[in-house]
Amino acid sequence: MRCALLALLVVPFALAACGGSTYGTAQQTLTPAASVRQAATKTSAVPSAHITLNASGSAGMFNGTVTCGGDFDNANHRGSFSLDVSGYGSVEGIVDGTTAYFKAPFLAPFLPAGKTWVKLKANSAQFGAVPQDPKQALARLKKIANVHEVGQETIDGVDTTHYRGTGRLGRGAFDVWIGNDDGYVRRLTATGKGKAKGSVEVTLSDFGKSVNVTPPPASETADATDLTSHFFKRS
Repeated sequence: MRCALLALLVVPFALAACGGSTYGTAQQTLTPAASVRQAATKTSAVPSAHITLNASGSAGMFNGTVTCGGDFDNANHRGSFSLDVSGYGSVEGIVDGTTAYFKAPFLAPFLPAGKTWVKLKANSAQFGAVPQDPKQALARLKKIANVHEVGQETIDGVDTTHYRGTGRLGRGAFDVWIGNDDGYVRRLTATGKGKAKGSVEVTLSDFGKSVNVTPPPASETADATDLTSHFFKRS
């Protein structure tokens, strides 16, 4: 079960790797690094967005792939997402303010009768690794160095400018695609090395769409803190 818990934490590892028509003209006056910082700031400010993620790599005892799709209400710190983790299968996740919920077939044998969701509170040691909105990934873009323009490319039908840079201290590489007309980050990819190795691709769309998140009822949830000792006994 120890590996199963680590699998739930691989998404934030991956994410950490995680306007108007006049924008294109304004962008031409900025340096590549400034263009990326401006786009990251602007995209972080949108009230909501849809995200898809594809990642592969190793962190701790986990080594595999993760795919994810979800909608995040950044303004109210809410979101819902579905994961597929190699070796563990599907995982449903919900974030509601300072509480996160997970539901997965591989967790079912460890839950009390009638419970189908695991709940994490903000004071849980694992909560800091739960993705809450795209800002976690976008914040990394503000710190990349050696940024240069690669060229013009189309992402999901949107004309974008492709930039490339490196992480702090030269650790890892980042690619960013910024919409020419709206200035939003449309896609970012990152590769990491060191203790956490891997690559991740995050695509953002549906900026400002309505996002409805319904947390599971208390009758269906089990607190992760109460289950930790049980998990490790059965691992």
